[in-house]
Amino acid sequence: MKNFYELLAARAESYGDKIFLQVDEKVLTCAEFLKAVNEIKIDCNNEIFFITAESFYHQAVNFFAAQKFGKVPVILHANLTAEDINFNRADSDAIFGALTSGTTGKPKILYRTFESWAGFFDVQNKIFSVDSSSKVFIHGSLSFTGNLNTLLATLYAGGTIITSEKFARYKWLELIKTATNIYLVPTKLRFLIEGEPLKNIRGIFTGSQILTANQSLNLMKKFPAAEIILYYGASELSFITYKKICAENVNDIQNLGKPFEGIGIEIRDGLIYVDTKFHVNGINMPFSVGDYGKFDAEGNLIFEGRGEDFINRGGVKINAVNVEKKISTIPAVKAVAVVKVKSDIRGEDFKAYIVAPKSVLPIVRKILSPIEMPSEIIFVEELPLNDSGKVIRD
Repeated sequence: MKNFYELLAARAESYGDKIFLQVDEKVLTCAEFLKAVNEIKIDCNNEIFFITAESFYHQAVNFFAAQKFGKVPVILHANLTAEDINFNRADSDAIFGALTSGTTGKPKILYRTFESWAGFFDVQNKIFSVDSSSKVFIHGSLSFTGNLNTLLATLYAGGTIITSEKFARYKWLELIKTATNIYLVPTKLRFLIEGEPLKNIRGIFTGSQILTANQSLNLMKKFPAAEIILYYGASELSFITYKKICAENVNDIQNLGKPFEGIGIEIRDGLIYVDTKFHVNGINMPFSVGDYGKFDAEGNLIFEGRGEDFINRGGVKINAVNVEKKISTIPAVKAVAVVKVKSDIRGEDFKAYIVAPKSVLPIVRKILSPIEMPSEIIFVEELPLNDSGKVIRD
């Protein structure tokens, strides 16, 4: 196979009558989804085909259709146009692209080959418990590489994707009652924890953010039959490490576990460097995305933050990850985000946005040292999230 359209066509032969995609009440078998893709006409003279659709279904059908016509699809984030992209041409072997932030602040395109993802599907699907019997619930835009990767890996396994166009807890739980697996980032997983336990979920995998001890414990209560896997990865490098969440390690939230099979890691001057075959085009191995870390005595990777996570407050370096970690240990805190700000006096300073009742303020003051206390604490009902479910800190 040379692209994901060919993978879809092959799966339609093997699993034609099986449901491949459910979006709310809209249900399509693999054969019906292929038919919908084949009805799309890609009228584009350019090599790159920008997908501007915001609905999950239309993003998906256009992604596969573009590859059928030999184009390189790039799914745009919401409210983004091709003119907003820091454009760079595709390599000759690239079959799709994904967006990330460039050095100018504009998103740029990271190009990939078919093998850079498909070559790892067997490994990741085994770890995440995804196979032909799986019904995986996800949510959000396919411009988020985690969602796109999960869609394609589930197709590869012969499984089913379930999603919703709505941002509504009641609708998610209704759909999750028919699922076997869940892939959501931690900020979205926390919307699921209330209510009666659901024993039908056998696997949950999540990443891109810290999973707090409270979130882990609540997930274990809500989904008692599920194996919960936290992974660490990067858009440029795919999956790097993983660990199984259990009662014994919920407090060790900066422990990112051990490398996936075939992935090499080394630490240079505190920076994490990764050696993998499953990377985007145009980078040399080993490669670092600027994350800091170290290994513990058992060989687990301990995450110490990104460059932007370190705040130089009047000459004292403060790790925002550590501050968030301490605040998140308070049971009443549902979410927290530390945001760096400029200061005329200290050069850099920071504020903390906390989803919790204001009554936790004395506890925050007690668990943080004086130098770790934010210049301002702002209590909010929710943290703003982008398409990928990550906190918007601007």
